[in-house]
Amino acid sequence: MLRATFIFILILTLSGCKSRVGNTESRRSSNHFARGFEIEKQGDVTKLTVYNPWEKARNISVEYYLINRNNPVPDSLQTKNIVRTPVKRIVCMSTSHLGFVDVLNENNSVVGISGSLYVSDPEIRQRVENGEAVDVGYGQNLNYELIVSQHPDIVMVYGIGSEVAEYSKKLEELGIPVIMNAEYLEESPLGKAEWLKFMATFFEKETEAAQFFEKIEKEYSALQKLTENKQNRPKVLVGSPYKDAWWVPGGNSYMAHLIADAGGDYLGKSNPSHESYVISFENALTWGNEADVWINMGYLASKNEILAADIRFKSFRVFNDGRLYNNNKRQNEHGANDFWESGTVRPDWVLRDLISVFYPGLISEETVYYQEVK
Repeated sequence: MLRATFIFILILTLSGCKSRVGNTESRRSSNHFARGFEIEKQGDVTKLTVYNPWEKARNISVEYYLINRNNPVPDSLQTKNIVRTPVKRIVCMSTSHLGFVDVLNENNSVVGISGSLYVSDPEIRQRVENGEAVDVGYGQNLNYELIVSQHPDIVMVYGIGSEVAEYSKKLEELGIPVIMNAEYLEESPLGKAEWLKFMATFFEKETEAAQFFEKIEKEYSALQKLTENKQNRPKVLVGSPYKDAWWVPGGNSYMAHLIADAGGDYLGKSNPSHESYVISFENALTWGNEADVWINMGYLASKNEILAADIRFKSFRVFNDGRLYNNNKRQNEHGANDFWESGTVRPDWVLRDLISVFYPGLISEETVYYQEVK
């Protein structure tokens, strides 16, 4: 396992070396919020660079060169990671990738998904039921033969630990281009959504992506202004215990930024991490007595379920007197939660929901992802 990880990191590091296509002048696009990727146009070639594509990765980058199917591959790029575009068949290893695919109107390109039960998009669920897309498994149970049988142009993966190095290397040995997507590491809600531009390059839909993102950015900024001058911000508790561990978002995480932008005072903000961390039940009890709002309880869908999980929740002031909301309004019977799918590319909807929760009456629209826990 360690050897596979080392080889994969070496491959990424070597492929991260700078190169040019002849003497073609290059043009880099500037991301407004996303920090994990860069797009550079080199004549008819689109160069994508993904930076530090998994947690705790440092000074690692991987490059892809996107070339239209009708154009020859320049001699200088013969040894590089080449992807022919527009992509027509894609396997997605995360449901969050499907939110981007849907916005680009490319659901019909999805021929494989890891964990099809957790897919929310009705079109893609229908593709699975019709046999047009297959569940390719996950991790140690990844079905390589099934993936190959789907003839994908790319397999889009996300990196967590050494496991992704192992199966990515195997897929590359089978001749399938593997694309690292690191949107889940972005700290900014708009940074996550901006990975739409990254995804769009594979379908040659950069203009559509830029226009859509501009609309999202404007809506998000307008909503943010509604609460920026609010005083007496509600204190917010996040999460619930899972297998005796209560994980909460770090103070520089995606969720922490959403709460702040919605005018909330996140009780875990003092921890500077962008990753989640564990708190003790005693710590949670202290916060539970300070909080005005409790959100994102995971699988706990009612007050009865909360008490069944741990009777000590009855002593939380927020449980008795606060507002309780979970982000499971669009969760199906299999546990698929659209908050983690379409919500990734629609941070404006998530922000609007949270403002409704924190400041009742300020927003007239009905919530999309959040519902009250009763």
